[in-house]
Amino acid sequence: MEWDKLTSHDFVKAVRTSQRVCLLPIGCIEKHGDHLPLGTDVLYVNRLCVQTAEKEPAVVFPYFYLSQISEAKHQPGTIAIKPELLIPLLESICDEISRNGLKKIIIVNGHGGNSSMLQYFLMTLLSKEKDYTVYCVSWYEGGADTGKDFLEAIHDGHGGEIETSGIMHYYPGLAKTPKSQKAFPLKRLSHLHANGISTPLDWYSNYPDHLCADGTPGSSEKGERMTEIQMKKLIRQIKLVKGDKATPALYREFIKKAKGCIDI
Repeated sequence: MEWDKLTSHDFVKAVRTSQRVCLLPIGCIEKHGDHLPLGTDVLYVNRLCVQTAEKEPAVVFPYFYLSQISEAKHQPGTIAIKPELLIPLLESICDEISRNGLKKIIIVNGHGGNSSMLQYFLMTLLSKEKDYTVYCVSWYEGGADTGKDFLEAIHDGHGGEIETSGIMHYYPGLAKTPKSQKAFPLKRLSHLHANGISTPLDWYSNYPDHLCADGTPGSSEKGERMTEIQMKKLIRQIKLVKGDKATPALYREFIKKAKGCIDI
């Protein structure tokens, strides 16, 4: 049930059918080597959410690509929103989702660079009082392990075998003929990383061309098998969220106690 493709009347029915659960697919616009579209992250995760919601009812929010991608501003085509706008924008979207009757929001992340931002966003909700609950999952977590019987890459990441296969499966017309592109970490800040020191340039120091892959080609067949695995996982997650009463109760309990944590 795609939010933007429903009539207003059908939307009301979709809220009931979904048990008030909304999937919010989030990615970004950035370079993925020379063979994949700029929207790889959000294109794949959106299609994954739509296909999954056909099997386990949920309303799918129009895919959201305004996220954290400052590290790719040096590459053509990148859309990097000002950091100070990201959290308020995401909160406002969640507020609107809730205002329309969907009280459990599952952010389905398709971009690794969003991980820290999304965890911080979840923490900011502890300083607010909302009438909804937000959950966050990342489709790619555990992808290499679950596909170890058919994935071949040893060094695979951004723009590599998994992402290439996903796009070849869902959008065969958008994936160019896979090249034997290889991009290993340059380790230009290894003297800091080896001592537990992070910098804003960690990603750029290793992968300035925005590719992290050993050249193993992807395929539509691999993408289809990977997608089936990810759909089954997302279905389990949606069902768990639908049956989850503990998180909303704990949130209300926390907010109440946080208003006055000392009783004198």
